[in-house]
Amino acid sequence: MSIVEDIDKTATYTQKESEILGQLKLVEGSNLWSITYKRMRKDQLGMFGFAVVALLCIVAVVAFILTMYDNWFGLANPTGDPWDLHNYFIEIWIPGTEKYIRLIAHPKHIIAGDEGMSPNAQYPFGTDLLGHDIFSRMVFGTPLSLALGLSGQLLTTLIGSVIGAISGYYGGIFDDIIQRVNEIIMGLPDFILFIFAVALFGQVASLFEGGYYLVVLTILAVLGWGGTSLLVRSTVLSLKAREFVEAEKALGASDFRIIFKHVLPNALSPIIIITTLGIAGTIMSITGLAFFGLGDPTAVSWGDDLAAYRDQLMSYWWMPTFPALMIFLTMLGFNLMGDALRDALDPKLKS
Repeated sequence: MSIVEDIDKTATYTQKESEILGQLKLVEGSNLWSITYKRMRKDQLGMFGFAVVALLCIVAVVAFILTMYDNWFGLANPTGDPWDLHNYFIEIWIPGTEKYIRLIAHPKHIIAGDEGMSPNAQYPFGTDLLGHDIFSRMVFGTPLSLALGLSGQLLTTLIGSVIGAISGYYGGIFDDIIQRVNEIIMGLPDFILFIFAVALFGQVASLFEGGYYLVVLTILAVLGWGGTSLLVRSTVLSLKAREFVEAEKALGASDFRIIFKHVLPNALSPIIIITTLGIAGTIMSITGLAFFGLGDPTAVSWGDDLAAYRDQLMSYWWMPTFPALMIFLTMLGFNLMGDALRDALDPKLKS
């Protein structure tokens, strides 16, 4: 018989006892992630955000698979169809036959004669002035946006976590230097500095394929690690005085082992929270660059599409509206999920 069943035999409870009983039922027979998920399920807005993020991830994976399939096999044209000759659509070819399943308009190829069409049955989001299908560009812009947001924030989190952990663990003059550097970086107008740095190093981006986004993510991480560093440092300061750290020192463990095997894993909760919340900010920063003309015109990007038709709202409302809507939904989903995850991992923050 479990502890909860024993407690359930009691006839009445005070409000505080009821809360404790509820927590015991929640954690009994569960691990950290199942407990976190059970807590998140009580937050309707958080679950809505989780559903939005999950849907975007599914769309991104499917779009990536279809793009790779089309790149490998889509240029074949066994039927002689002139539309397929120009690869206007993404299709799935049936092996061993001349048949195919036409899925969606290609996001990069221009559909001649259908320029500037408003939303209709054939093009649910309409077409732009060049003849691109906006719906397909929203779908196939999802993998790039999520990949950039996730990889950019992971790089920022990695740099900030390492610096913050070492700074908090050793303290002293090294900690003082890191905090002064951090204060300088955080005191600067970060987005203006971000734009300046990208414009300055933009020529490097043209040297190799994908160089632009590599430069952008590197600059973003270099300028954005401060917040993560402060959070991890404060967590490490409270952890390094714990008994398990003293025990590791007594057993002769190296500082590297203590920091990266024992201290940082126990600081994962705040790191996960700041990473989840930071993905939306990273996507917004990269979108902002594209909006100000510092994007990659060769890529299928929500920010580039929004920037291209930002002045067409009154004449062609659908062209800037749908890219802006995708950006809004993505940021809303990650922010709602991040807030719910924060409350689930540390319920004391609610009070």
